[in-house]
Amino acid sequence: MESASKSISALELWLKDVQSYLYKMTRPLMEHARFSFHREDYSYRRKNKKSADELSFIFLNCYPVNYRVSFILEIRHPEIRQVKESFMKDILQKESHLCSIILNLKDFPSGDGQQERVKDYSITNQRDLFMAGDWLSQILQYELIPLCDQLSSIAHMDNFFASRPEWSLNTYSGGNICTDLIVAKLNRRRDFEERYVQLMEGLQQRIQQQLISPESRQLLSLCYDAIKK
Repeated sequence: MESASKSISALELWLKDVQSYLYKMTRPLMEHARFSFHREDYSYRRKNKKSADELSFIFLNCYPVNYRVSFILEIRHPEIRQVKESFMKDILQKESHLCSIILNLKDFPSGDGQQERVKDYSITNQRDLFMAGDWLSQILQYELIPLCDQLSSIAHMDNFFASRPEWSLNTYSGGNICTDLIVAKLNRRRDFEERYVQLMEGLQQRIQQQLISPESRQLLSLCYDAIKK
């Protein structure tokens, strides 16, 4: 009973307080970048040339222990979706897998040297909330929004992948890796056959290191078969 009492007393906030503060911290940055807020699912969305960007916050209520906060970024390009639908729609049930790029909070370093990759922020009190707000603001301003701008078109994406050959592999997402290959084919500036070999080799290394599922290798093969015609 004593430990339960301490847990309850340690949780100084209500979930609505957490949501309200994070909205206050993120709204100016996101509105300046032309994102609009949608309160029904606590997300920011914008049309960005031919693409669409969506940042969705995830709140997990672990009362009376803590609240946990994370986010998912989805970037969608119609041309890439069309290609993915040709080989993915029947085997994947989640609509998000048809995104061009999907990233989570863990894909953006927190700025804390001891927490390079965090899946979510644990919030118990005001101090935790202020720190989470500061971290999120920095991620949005210096990493997430610039990344969305860099991936706003097929040509921009191709330049981005060409200058960062390990990036899609290091997200450990089969969907992102397929996008790397699809963009090489669509933009026709990188040799997509050569890129396929590079991605498959990098993928195999990460499978052996148990960083990504072997199913991603099969997915990349399906992608290659669909676009080589």
